Amino acid sequence: MAHVSRISARRSDILNQRRSISIELPEFAIRALEYRAEVANEGSAPDDESVTFNDVIEWYVLSPLSVKEMPHLEEAVPGFTSAFTRWLFESTYSPPE
Repeated sequence: MAHVSRISARRSDILNQRRSISIELPEFAIRALEYRAEVANEGSAPDDESVTFNDVIEWYVLSPLSVKEMPHLEEAVPGFTSAFTRWLFESTYSPPE
């Protein structure tokens, strides 16, 4: 059983690596995402970790995922659940109330 955990942890490490991609969005969507980052950073001290445009995009892409979808995603992308759980615990962004 411990061996399986190590394989899962290794896959999680691979799946949590960063990779740049290029996307095309309408200007209003880009401005809305920039606004969300600005709102999240309002009142933050200069030495606090700030929310970036990328943080907001990550949150909007990943936060709608449900527990129901995890088995399907895990089957399609082995290690997904572990990587997602790790991202969730390491994520610092909270959407505005």
